[in-house]
Amino acid sequence: MPPVSQQTSVTDIVGLCVFLAALVFSDEVAAVVGPYIVILAAASIGASFAVARRERTSRGAAVWFFTRVCGLAVLLTAGLAAWASTYYPDLNERLLLAPIALMVGFVGDRWPSVLNRVLRACLGLLDLLRGGPKGGPQ
Repeated sequence: MPPVSQQTSVTDIVGLCVFLAALVFSDEVAAVVGPYIVILAAASIGASFAVARRERTSRGAAVWFFTRVCGLAVLLTAGLAAWASTYYPDLNERLLLAPIALMVGFVGDRWPSVLNRVLRACLGLLDLLRGGPKGGPQ
């Protein structure tokens, strides 16, 4: 372990989770595991809201839903954070992990509806930019 003066400070939630993981794992493993702890924690919080919005089902169905949503967050969050940080260079990927995982968890299984709304907004913006009809076909 390096002397206290050489240790990096914990300035964000990812750093805290890396530090906590380093108590159990080696530093190299903790650097990989720490961000995934953040992703799972944030996605779990978001998924808890998504589970609460759903119709009442069996516990097994709720656990399966929760597992699917958290798994989706694990798969998507790092890529979405990397993509978002290319458009906003002031925000590094590390800072974006928790909010993106929370959003993925919060949306839950309503992704088709969300993507449909985004697509309609993009198409409406394209119509507006090209000077399309206002108020429908004529």
